[in-house]
Amino acid sequence: MDIVVSMLGGGGGGVGRKRRVGAATATMVAALLTLSSCMDSGDGDKADPAAAGDRLIAGPSGGQTPKPGNPTSAEQPNGKVLSPAPEKPPTATVPPRPRSMAALGDSITRGFDTCSPLQDCPEKSWATGTSADVNSHAKRLGLPADAVFNNAKTGAKMTDLAGQARQAVDQRVDYVTILIGANDACRHTVDEMTSPGTYENQFRDALGILRTGLPSTRVLVVSIPDLGRMWETGHDEFVARAVWAVGNVCQSMLDDPQSTKPDALDRRQRVRDRVTAYNAKLREVCSTWANCRYDGGVVNTQRFGKNDVSHWDWFHPSASGQRTLAEVTSRQGYTWG
Repeated sequence: MDIVVSMLGGGGGGVGRKRRVGAATATMVAALLTLSSCMDSGDGDKADPAAAGDRLIAGPSGGQTPKPGNPTSAEQPNGKVLSPAPEKPPTATVPPRPRSMAALGDSITRGFDTCSPLQDCPEKSWATGTSADVNSHAKRLGLPADAVFNNAKTGAKMTDLAGQARQAVDQRVDYVTILIGANDACRHTVDEMTSPGTYENQFRDALGILRTGLPSTRVLVVSIPDLGRMWETGHDEFVARAVWAVGNVCQSMLDDPQSTKPDALDRRQRVRDRVTAYNAKLREVCSTWANCRYDGGVVNTQRFGKNDVSHWDWFHPSASGQRTLAEVTSRQGYTWG
């Protein structure tokens, strides 16, 4: 008997697709997830040592890890890489506090894997969640539940953003958040990643829908997280490696996670470079509309630690990670009147 498992990286390697697996494989996934939640990596509430200080160049077994996804980082003689400071958002007239909002995006904005394994949990979404643990944008704005819409969809890619934007237009919202693109880079192979040109055109079309249909609405565009950081966080964890392999999680980045062979290093760096290119397109297109604000790359450069990542799939943000997303995007987002 086959069962359907909703899994990040399923099928073609995108986040949140459904894939059919045999009963034995499903049992293995369930066992791994149970083991992961029990073990919790032995970290408890301890801070992730890798989350402090600069990123080390030396990788496992002496191999080289990929450089950070931001190309403006400069390698230092002491073997460390300094991350650039986030860009400051442009100075603008303080807009009135919105009365409604919509969140567009993928599984991250759906709160996937924050409440239970392989399930959406929008109440813990960084954008629209109601949980006090997360303190989302909607909660900070004090918006009532009937004025908040989570149009994101697990597994969505940039090609799906236009449809979500049309929903926001129909909902007549005053504020829109956008975080999408991880699934465009998280494919089965690097050759399957969405090209930067296609990504740009799809984003331009979606933003055009919002600009035409909601000309007074404010839009916050959030940079895509550094997928290489997910590899750094989990590649030395047995359960993470097992779940990534069985669940086919973001194989363009996470396949053969302990390999230090040149091909593996190059593959990981190509994914990081593609995310950097996507973020550059987000910034460029957003800058064409005064009502659109890019987060300055703050999420891409955020040092998410082990406690910020779900220990069910070692990829999606945990409730702690969702709270971090809410905090850093609020600081780089709009100051409301």
